[in-house]
Amino acid sequence: MEQHESYWNYDNLLDKIKRKYRELNQWSEEKAFKYIQDKLHEIEEKHKGGDTFGIEWVEKHHQPLNRKHNEAIEKINRSFKVKDMTLLCNSMAEFEGVISEIVEACKKAKQLAEKYEVDINSIYWDEAQQAYVIKYNQK
Repeated sequence: MEQHESYWNYDNLLDKIKRKYRELNQWSEEKAFKYIQDKLHEIEEKHKGGDTFGIEWVEKHHQPLNRKHNEAIEKINRSFKVKDMTLLCNSMAEFEGVISEIVEACKKAKQLAEKYEVDINSIYWDEAQQAYVIKYNQK
């Protein structure tokens, strides 16, 4: 009877995992840009149909989220400087989380704007109060 090596053979399985990990983590700008493109498309599909003005709104109206967004972008940039696929993957996951937070913050602000019959651009996040506030005539 012919002997077949078990899939669960520790050394065989470990070697396969190590080889795959090296392949995934070997830096390639082409692979990095493709990964970013795929993740951005995935994020876009996840939030399709909602209002997409969120990032512009957050820049002036929700400073903590704006900082988180900028930090996530900086980590993505850093992954290119140090040529680190693991950092890129982790940074894109963080970026996706921040985008989800921004979408939720905008939904909340839009609900408040409708409730109080004001323009969404009158709604600001107040860090001290940890709440949304309405500010009129802000420029």
